[in-house]
Amino acid sequence: SLRRIINALMMSIKPVVNAFLIMLLVVSIYAILAVEFFADWIGPEPERFPVGPQYFGSFTKALFTCFQIITGDSWASGVIRYFFRTNGDLELGPVFFFASFIIIVGWTLLQVV
Repeated sequence: SLRRIINALMMSIKPVVNAFLIMLLVVSIYAILAVEFFADWIGPEPERFPVGPQYFGSFTKALFTCFQIITGDSWASGVIRYFFRTNGDLELGPVFFFASFIIIVGWTLLQVV
């Protein structure tokens, strides 16, 4: 009985590692894109996103921010709220960026489970 459990765990290591590597690749690509797009965010109201360098100033900062987004660690109040304009409209670029990121990473994580 214990041998079966150990064999099942050994057989599942390769798919889990593959899914982890795919997710790491996707998150790294999005972190690079986030640095390019949001590190020095200049939108119609540049003063509305003062934390751009703090969250997306380097690859490692953007990677950690993407990790926070994956875990749902109250990232919305710290990141996405700054993309609202003062009239209540949203910037479409960041909305598409974060929505696609959450959907793709969520789909990747669902493949593991």
